Amino acid sequence: MAGPTTLQELRYEIAATGDRAAIIAYVGDEEEICSFSELGKISAQLAAGRIQRGVKRGDCIALIAPNSARWIISFWGIIAAGAVAMPLDGQINDRDLARMLETGGCNLAFTSEAVAQRLRSLVPSCRAIVLDRDKGEASGEAWSDLLAAPATGFPAVTASDVAVVVFTSGTTGTPKAVPLTHANLLTNVQALAVTRLVGPGDRALLPLPLYHAYPLTIGMLTPLALGCGIVFPAGVSGPELIAAMRRGQVTTLLGVPRLYTALLDNLRRAMETQPRPLAALSSLCLSLARQALHHGMHWPGKILLRPVRRKLAPHLRLLVSGGAAINREVEETLDAMGWEMLTGYGLVETSSMLTFNPPGAAIPGSAGKPVPGMTVRITNPDAEGIGEIEARGPSLFGGYRGDPAKTHEAFTSDGWFRTGDLGMIDGQGYLHIAARKSETIVLADGKKLFPEEFEAIYARAPLIREIALLGVEGALVALVVPDFAAARDSGTLRLADAIHEGLAAVASTLPSHARLSGLAVGREALPRTQLGKIRRHLLPPLYEAARRHEAAPAPAELSAEDRALLKIPAADVVWRWLAQRFPDRTLRLDTIPQLDLAIDSLGWVDLTLALERDLNITLRESEIARIVTLRDLLREAANAGQREKSAALASAEAQWLAPLGLGLVMLRAIGEVLVRLVMRWAFQLRVEGLDLLPARDPVLICPNHASYLDPFALGAALPNARLRRSYWGGWTGVAFSTPLRRLFSRAAQIIPVDPDRAAASGLAMGKSALEHGWNLVWFPEGARSLDGTLQRFLPGIGVLVENRPVPIVPVHIDGGFIALPPGRRFPRFHPITVRFGKPIDPANFLGEPPGRERDAHIAAAVQEAVAALGRLSQIKTTAVVSR
Repeated sequence: MAGPTTLQELRYEIAATGDRAAIIAYVGDEEEICSFSELGKISAQLAAGRIQRGVKRGDCIALIAPNSARWIISFWGIIAAGAVAMPLDGQINDRDLARMLETGGCNLAFTSEAVAQRLRSLVPSCRAIVLDRDKGEASGEAWSDLLAAPATGFPAVTASDVAVVVFTSGTTGTPKAVPLTHANLLTNVQALAVTRLVGPGDRALLPLPLYHAYPLTIGMLTPLALGCGIVFPAGVSGPELIAAMRRGQVTTLLGVPRLYTALLDNLRRAMETQPRPLAALSSLCLSLARQALHHGMHWPGKILLRPVRRKLAPHLRLLVSGGAAINREVEETLDAMGWEMLTGYGLVETSSMLTFNPPGAAIPGSAGKPVPGMTVRITNPDAEGIGEIEARGPSLFGGYRGDPAKTHEAFTSDGWFRTGDLGMIDGQGYLHIAARKSETIVLADGKKLFPEEFEAIYARAPLIREIALLGVEGALVALVVPDFAAARDSGTLRLADAIHEGLAAVASTLPSHARLSGLAVGREALPRTQLGKIRRHLLPPLYEAARRHEAAPAPAELSAEDRALLKIPAADVVWRWLAQRFPDRTLRLDTIPQLDLAIDSLGWVDLTLALERDLNITLRESEIARIVTLRDLLREAANAGQREKSAALASAEAQWLAPLGLGLVMLRAIGEVLVRLVMRWAFQLRVEGLDLLPARDPVLICPNHASYLDPFALGAALPNARLRRSYWGGWTGVAFSTPLRRLFSRAAQIIPVDPDRAAASGLAMGKSALEHGWNLVWFPEGARSLDGTLQRFLPGIGVLVENRPVPIVPVHIDGGFIALPPGRRFPRFHPITVRFGKPIDPANFLGEPPGRERDAHIAAAVQEAVAALGRLSQIKTTAVVSR
C-alpha cells in the first residue's frame, strides 16, 4: 500500500482531512475540540515561528507537558519544521531531566508552567515555551508567541532522518535514548492502516501519556493517519474515563493491562450489586459467552451482554492493550463480553510495535504475528522452545543516542536486535511472551521462573492490591501491598496472617518451585512506569525495608484534618498514651498497627483492654474492625468515650451461654452417644491421665489441634458429667458456617470464636463461662496445624483466666492428624489417644504485672506441657514398636 514516506508528508494528509474533530479534550466540565484542518494550520504556524527563531532541520526539541491538543499541535509543528521531537515525563527528577535534555542537545522545550520554572534553574540554556498559558511571562514564552504566518516551504526531511527521540521506561535501570526515524514510525502506522481497525467514523480514547512510544505511535500517529479522532479524558479515574467514553462517543480504547483489569473488576462489581435475579442472569450470560468464545463464537457475548456494554460505553467496540502482557483471563473475559480485544508486543526500540494479533484471527494469550516487514527469531531455545526474542526489520532503531556501549550490547554480530525478552513461537507463527530475560528469577535449584505469570495467579488471593515476586538468595519471595479498603471492609484483625493464609491457599495449586519461601507486607505502592510495568530493579531494597517493618518518613506537616483530630481531647489523650506504650517506635497517624507494630488479633484484645483499663475508653468489635491506621484508632476513640459493656456482647452471651432447651438437650444426648460409639469402635480411642483432672469445676482444658477429629475425640474422652458442664470455643468459619452447623454447635455448647473479626468477644464469652463456674475447652493454637506439628500457643489463655485463675489442663491428642489431616475429605480409621496432663495453676504467674507479657508466659507454659505429653506419646509408640 503506497503512502507517505515521512511524517512531514503524513502531516499534510492529516491537514487535508477536513473539519471533523481530530482532538476532543475534556478539561473539567469543558470540552475543547480541534479539527484536522485546525491541527494542520496551527502546527504550520508554529513551525514557521520556530524557523524564524533559529530552529534548524535536525534540532532536538523537548515536549514536557500533559496530554492536550496543544501537545499534539506542538509535536506536528516540530515535525513540519524538520526538527526532532523528544517527549519527556514532567514528573521525572531533576537529575534525570537534565541528563535527558543534555543527551538530546535541547535548547527549546514545549512544556507546562510548572516545568518551565524548573528549567530556568535546572537548564538555563533551554528556552521554555509554555503550553498552558497564552501570554509570555518571566518563566518562559507562551506558545502563542511563536505563531507566525506559514512560510512557503519547510526544510525537507528524508525517511532515514530521525523524527523522534524516545526514552526507554527504565524498568531495569537507567532509561536510554532511542532515536526513531520517519521510516521506523511509518512502518507501524502503515501496518495498522491495512487492517482498517479504525477509520473516519471512529474516536479513540487515549488516557496514556504521549511521552511513551506505545501511545505516541499507536494512540496518536495511527488514529490521526486513519482519520480517527482522539479523545483525552479529564483524568484517569474510573468515572472520568467512563464520562469521556460516553460524551466523546468513543469506539476504541487504548490502554494497558492494569487499566483493563480495573475495568473488568468494576464491571464485575456492578454486575454483582444488581438485584439478585439480574446479578444471577448477568453471571449466567457471561459464563455462556465465555464457553461460546472457546468454541470460536463471538456473537453470544455481543448479544447477551449488550445491556452491560451500553451502560458503560454505548459506542465502544475495540479494546487495544499494550505496554505489558495482559492476564489471559482478563483478555478472554473482555472478549466474551462482546468487545474485540487486540493485543501486541513491542519495545521503544521497535517503534513500539513488533508483533500484533490481527483482527478476526487473534489468539488470546499470544502476542500475535510480526508486523509486515519485521522478522522475529528465538535464540537458544530450551526444551519448551523458550529462548531470547530477537528482531530485525524496518521499524527497528539504529542504536542508542550517546551510548555506543549499550548499542553494541543490543545487537548480535549479524545485526539482530536482542530484545531482552524470553518467548516462543507456536506452530501458527504466533509469538508467546514468557518474561524479560533480566527479570527471570533463577532459584537455588537452578529452576527458572517468570514472575509475571505467577504474580497474576497470586494476585487472586484476598486482601491483595499488588504483589511482586523476586528472588532473594535463590529463594522465591513476595512483596505484597495489601488492599486496605478490603481489609477495612472485611474487618480482619490479622492482616498479615490473613494475607499469608490466602497466598498459601493459592500456592497449594502451584508446582513446588513456584511456592513462596518468604513474604514481606509493605505499605507503599509498587514502583511502576506510567504504563504499569514494575521497576523490578527497585524491588530488593523495598522488600528488605518491608521485612524490617521500616515505615516511610513522616510528612513534614500534618494536614488540617489531622490537626483537628488531635485537638479532640480523647484523641489527644490516646495519642500520648500510644507514644508511652510504644516508646521504641516512631508513630505516625498512618502507622498501621497490624504491620508496623506487629499487633495481631490478640494484640488488639490486649490493646483495647489496656485502653479500657488506663483511659476508660471502650471500643466495640465493629469499631475495632474499622481500624486500619492509628488515625482510624484515634477517630474511633474520639467517638467512643466512656461506655458500659456493649449491648452486642451481652446479647451474644445471652444467645450462646443460655441454658439449653429440652430439644437441644435431647440432640446433645444423641450426639454424645454417637460420638462415643464412633470414637471407641472406629478409632479405638484410648484415654490416659483422666485421673489428673481436678475434681471440681471449673477448669480450662487446652488441647493441641491438628485435625477436625480432635474435638470429637476429646468430647468422647471426657466423663459425661464434666462434658455437660463444659463450653467449647469453636471457629466460626466451620462450626457456625451453615444453619445446621449452628444448631449442632448450640446443642454442643460451642461459643463462636472469630480470630479475624471478633477475637475479643470470643474471649469475653469464654471468660464469662469460666466466671460462672462452667468448664471451657479452648484450642490455644488458634487453628489446625497444617503439618501436624505443635504451633505457638496464643496468649488468649492468659486473658481467659485473668479474672478467675482456674486450673489449666494440658491435653495432647495423638493420631487425629493421621486419621484426618487438613485437605482430606474422608478419615482413615487410625487409633487416636487423648492424654491429659498435670494441671497448671495460673496463680503461679500472678506476681507478674497484668498484660500481654504475663499472658504470653502462661501460654508458653501450657504449650510446653502439651509438647511434653506429645513427647511421651512418641516414647510409648517407640517402645511398642521395639517390643
